[in-house]
This record gives sequence, structure tokens and C-alpha cells, in this order.
Amino acid sequence: MQMIDIKTNSPPLSIVSIEVEQLFGRYNYTLSKKDTHNEVDSSLMILYGDNGSGKTTILKLLFHLLSPHPGHRKFLTQIPFSKFSLILADGNSFIASRGNSELVGSFQLQIFQNKISIFDELMDYEYDKRKQHLPSDKFCEKLTELQLNMFFLGDDRILKSDILPDDDDNDLYEKHREFLFSRRRTTSSSFDVLDDYSLINRDIVLKTSIKRTQKWISDQTLTGTSQGEANVHNVYEEIITEILQNSEKEVIEELPKPLEILIKDLINADNRSKDFSRFGLMSPLDSQNIVNILESNSKGKSTLVSSVLKPYLDSVSARFDALQDTQKLLTTFESTINKFFHDKYIKLHVRDGIKIFTDENLELSPEKLSSGEKQLLLLFCNTLTARDKATIFIIDEPEISLNVKWQRQLIHALLELTKGSQVQFILATHSMELLSQYMGHVIKLVKTEQ
Repeated sequence: MQMIDIKTNSPPLSIVSIEVEQLFGRYNYTLSKKDTHNEVDSSLMILYGDNGSGKTTILKLLFHLLSPHPGHRKFLTQIPFSKFSLILADGNSFIASRGNSELVGSFQLQIFQNKISIFDELMDYEYDKRKQHLPSDKFCEKLTELQLNMFFLGDDRILKSDILPDDDDNDLYEKHREFLFSRRRTTSSSFDVLDDYSLINRDIVLKTSIKRTQKWISDQTLTGTSQGEANVHNVYEEIITEILQNSEKEVIEELPKPLEILIKDLINADNRSKDFSRFGLMSPLDSQNIVNILESNSKGKSTLVSSVLKPYLDSVSARFDALQDTQKLLTTFESTINKFFHDKYIKLHVRDGIKIFTDENLELSPEKLSSGEKQLLLLFCNTLTARDKATIFIIDEPEISLNVKWQRQLIHALLELTKGSQVQFILATHSMELLSQYMGHVIKLVKTEQ
């Protein structure tokens, strides 16, 4: 089953170079890796620099420049810079620049495709205000054509993306807002209320992300099941074609298998089905009765038995093959999260979704998780669902709320979940645990002369 909508042989929609001039009127950076054609390198970029060097601002500029909704460009009007440019691996480049001495306010936005200009227009707050509700926004259309999803996880641990939150969560948000107002009436500290507001937003996004992940799993299962049915159809179609094109004797001579091999194949199919049934991808197979019959009866009819069982085993194998990619991903997802969790674990099931349990098998709601556990589950859920499209995941200081052990494991886990997809992670960090493991992916912010 094909898990990725995009063409895997097309150039990845990953960023290979970031250039900024006069950031805050002080900093000039050219941020790129030595080997931009390395396929592994394109999946990870780590920015490292001193406090106050502009790492977080660069991440935000990147997110707001490439996110389709027109309201994002307002952020660029507020940040002092003379030029901010991005180069993608597919040849697209985006340039926001100011040609005068003013470092804030309106800016010229250009898109080049293989050095050919395909968009050039002045952008300012009025532009966004005027066009944010109009479908004719050419820049947004260009970004939509790019089919690139953007995610940003800031140091407030709230995940931002144009595809979040889901409209279905409006009732949930209203319930949390009512709780917020009741807290405001019973407390004199505005800081407590702000903390509650931040926590509530995180819980809403986590619930939405879990819901999206459950839908993604259901969709993948449906696609795989449909493909499996098509594969089974093809198995029997080939048998019928062979019968019609050859003599009955030739067909029978090709079908027989020794009973010992048939029994072994049946047992192997039963065992393999357990890997799928644990997630609800298919019902478990139980061929023990068939095995008992084969073992207790004469081998004189092995030819006839084989002619019946071989197509059955081929069709079962075809169903396995159609769901294999989904089964492997769900296994990786579940085992990855459970490696991080200490006294609790998650279980995945197509029907039941994502469930969290204590070691005593008591079910927990996501709100009961620690801040670090919530962050991990949020990251992994959105990483899994991001596989289907080209995605850039921007994470500011991923080490926040994570202990040293988790910091060591985090990047490997994210890369493992997105293996074979067009997902790029761009991080800014001070964590020596992360930096020391991925030195080949680290880009240090070093000021350059203009």
C-alpha cells in the first residue's frame, strides 16, 4: 500500500538554505548545510546560537512566510529585517525584502521557480486585512499549490498550524472557556488565569491531534483493506485465467504442495495475523481445526487439498501485504511512545483509537499526562499524520519539559516515524544532548558581513 501522496522520486519540499539580512538591524546570517543533496540530511536541520541571536525569530519568520493563510504575513511586517529568503530543494525560493531604510512595515514578496519569477507583489498589513477572506490571494494560491504543511511548536508548547484546530472541537473549546471564566471570578491573579489558558489550549490541541491520528489510522486501514480485497480478486483471476489457458492436468500439476508445507504455511499465517489483529486491522486467523484434519487424514488426497488451500493461503498473504505498511507504522508508533513512558502505556486500535493505561491497566485521559508526556504524544501524533504530505515541522527548544534521557531519544524517534516520507524537522536548541548526537545536522548562527 502506498502511504505517501507525493511522488517519492520528485525533489523534496525541504528547506536547504535560509538567509537573513539586518535582523533587528544587527544580524546577517546564511544558514545552509554543506551537502544539500544528501537525502538523509534534508530531513533534519538544527539551529544553534547564543541567547538573543535570533533563532526563535528565524523559526517564526519561516513558519509565517510559508503558511498559506494570509494573516501570517502580518507577522513579517512587525519584525525588523531588510531581507529574509528561503531556498527549497525543488528549486523554489521565497524572498521577502525591504528596499528602503525602514526595517519594519511593508515588504516586497517574491517567489522564484528555478530562477524564474512567478510572484512579485508588495505586502503590508492592509494587504492582509484586505485579502485574508478573499480566495483570489495569489500568494496563498501559490502556497496551496505547493502542498506543503507547516507546523510550529513554540516554547509555550502550543502546536500551531493552519490545519489545526479542527472545527469539531468548538464545543470542547467553549467548555474550557467557561471554566476559564469561572477561574477568573475566583482568583485575583491574572497570571494564574493566563497559565490556565495556556494549559487549556495545549489540551485542546492534544485532543484534536489524537482525534486526527485516530482518523488517519482508520483511513489507512480502509485503504489497505480495499487494496487487500483487490489483491484477493487478482489471485483468483490469475487462477481462472491459468485454468482457461492450460489443460486441467497442467494446472493440477502446478498446484500440489506436500501436506507438511501446507500445515506450516497455515500456522505461519495464524501467527502473522496476530500482528495485525492486535491493532484491529483484521480478525485473527485460527486454522487449528484445518491443521488437525490434515494431520489425521490420509495423504492420498493431497493434490485435491492443495488445490483448495493454496489459493486460500495466497489470498491471505495478499491481505497481509496490503496492510503491512500500516501495521509496521502502528507498531513503531506504539512502541516508540511506550519507550518514553515509565508507569503507563498506550494501546492503538482501529475501533477504540488511542487509549492510555497505567501499569495497573487503569485508563487515563490525556489531561492526566505530565507536561513532557503531553508534548511527546502531541509531537508523535502529528508526526505520524504528517507522513502523507510534504511537511516542515518547526520546533523551538524541543528539550523543554523533557528529561536528559528523553532528549537523547527524541530526534531518533521522530526520524524513525517519518522514515520514507517527505517530512523535515527544523529545530532550535541549546541542548548538548541533541547537539552532540547530530553534529552533522547542526548549523551555527554566525554573523556575516553584509
